[in-house]
Amino acid sequence: MHFDRYNNLFMTALAVIVLGLGGCGQNATGPKGDPGPPGPPGAHGDAGPQGPAGPEGPAGPAGPAGPQGPASATRIIRVNCSTETCQVACEMSEVMVTAYCGPSRYAATFLSENSASCGLTPSDADSPLIAVCVRTGAR
Repeated sequence: MHFDRYNNLFMTALAVIVLGLGGCGQNATGPKGDPGPPGPPGAHGDAGPQGPAGPEGPAGPAGPAGPQGPASATRIIRVNCSTETCQVACEMSEVMVTAYCGPSRYAATFLSENSASCGLTPSDADSPLIAVCVRTGAR
């Protein structure tokens, strides 16, 4: 009797295994359908960290030329003191910045804001008289 009971139990288990394995390898679902519409966009996330700097770009084109500047505001005057009076004067719109006499650069005598002298009599020792004049804003 025990044998019949184990036999029935064994046959039932065997039937379940055979039926279970019989469905293996077969697609239980039907054919794939068309995709559905896209869903709504999700919430924006936080910005990530800044990336490294990229390579330097090429130089841009040259800009247009600027307007022409004023003529030089500095003028140098040289007077030969061996042949003429050793005096020099800047123009009325100029100011004398410095003046000196001869190769040893003795100080000239300033007669006014825009004139100087190395003496009234011509002398090779005082030659040349060099003066630097600079144009001021008033013309």
